[in-house]
Amino acid sequence: MPAPTSRHREVEAKFDVDLTFVVPPLTGHAGIASVGPVSEARLDAVYYDTDDLRLARHRITLRRRQGGRDAGWHLKLPLSGAARDEIRRPLDVVERDPSSEGTVPGEFADIVAATTRGRPLGPVARVQTLRRATTLRSPDGQDLVELADDEVHAQTLGSATTVSRWREIEIEALGDDPRVLPAAGAALRGAGAQPAAGPSKLARALGSQVPRPELPELGEPSSRGVDAEENAGEIVRGYLATHTRALLAADARVRLGDPESVHDLRVAARRLRSCLRTFRRLFDPTPTFALQDRLRELNLLLNPARDGEVQLDRFTTAIEALDDRDLLGPVAARVQGHLRSQHLRGREQALAWMRDAQYLTFLDDLITFVAEPPYSPHAYRPAARALRGPIRKADRKVRRRVDRALRTPAGAGQDVALHAARKAAKQLRYAAETATPVYGKHAEKHAGRAKKIQNSLGEHQDCVIAQGVLREFAIAANQAGESSFAYGLLLGGERERAHLTRDAFTARWPELARRRHRRWLR
Repeated sequence: MPAPTSRHREVEAKFDVDLTFVVPPLTGHAGIASVGPVSEARLDAVYYDTDDLRLARHRITLRRRQGGRDAGWHLKLPLSGAARDEIRRPLDVVERDPSSEGTVPGEFADIVAATTRGRPLGPVARVQTLRRATTLRSPDGQDLVELADDEVHAQTLGSATTVSRWREIEIEALGDDPRVLPAAGAALRGAGAQPAAGPSKLARALGSQVPRPELPELGEPSSRGVDAEENAGEIVRGYLATHTRALLAADARVRLGDPESVHDLRVAARRLRSCLRTFRRLFDPTPTFALQDRLRELNLLLNPARDGEVQLDRFTTAIEALDDRDLLGPVAARVQGHLRSQHLRGREQALAWMRDAQYLTFLDDLITFVAEPPYSPHAYRPAARALRGPIRKADRKVRRRVDRALRTPAGAGQDVALHAARKAAKQLRYAAETATPVYGKHAEKHAGRAKKIQNSLGEHQDCVIAQGVLREFAIAANQAGESSFAYGLLLGGERERAHLTRDAFTARWPELARRRHRRWLR
């Protein structure tokens, strides 16, 4: 039976110091009242990666460490800023032999599958650390920060072996006070410590062996020599790179079972598909259409899992708001059981597809497309001129679809038309977001207006879908000989909310559609 895994949110800062550095007194800074006793441990860690260091290129670290209180397998996934999620798994009995290199646990290999994409994981570096650690505490004895003074000896394990030694100070937040870590860091810098040369010991050990990231940052030109500040292709490429990174990060969290991860993966895929669709003239059509098809397929596969998750939250809240006298029959049990099963089945179906070789090939194709886009001649035009037309076209589509929907009589036909307008608003929003580096606040505000349209019509669509689901629950209850009264009440509430949402949007639309909002698109 595999050892259990645990999760830990890590927020830390690292500093390079020389052998003569003396840690300054840290009491009195941001609520630090005392310093705990010093403990000493010898840590021996082997780091794993692919032969082309794909994990390191994405700031992911995977290690098997012996020694210390948290010996085991550690997988660290980057978050925003200095934060990382650390997933831990204790060493099995068979792995405790010091001479054993170990085999990467299957669940860890699965979590990073979107990054490794079929490449095997093997040892790339060994890092041995003499750690002297202490705890900085509040006046009431609460642990605020762990300070580790590390003497490090590192050796790479590839074909070109290098050996390095250094000393570093690592401080990690243990509490929720956001002031403590910056205050401790400032005191260390004041004593002569310097921000660490790399984000991790592995990065320092590997040094220049780590290739450039697979996905470019905004403003980083491709090898084709396109200037990001002047050319349309590179502006769109920056947006694609941002949301490809988001897709890879969300993929790992879907595999971990994190809440909202299916939503994040679906949104990233939707943004990528919409961007490729809006600005398709900038690229070779064949690979562009192929990626759009695969992104659409991913979205369709994720829909059941996400829909079950959203409806479960929605109906649970609505049922809790009902009077107990109106809850005739096992309403909550039927709704929650069905929707929870739908969510779990949908997630398992999505995971099965995500673990297929074709999905990994799709990710390879997507990353290759973004890293070296197959530009058409239109991509080399100045961005300020080339991007305005597609956004203007997307804006026109929204106005046409909304006007058509508002002219359609209330009923199923109008519901369909409003949903079409919502999809057009999403496309406009993502198009304006893409062009924000070029048009600044004009594009940013336009994206904000499109988001308001999307949110209003999204709530209306949620009400429409909820009514259909509640009808199915009512039919199932009748067939089982149960009362359908509560489902009727819930359906009536959803119908009323749909009418209110539609009326509120209708009243708001003239302001959102004012001509002055579109002057920048001329």
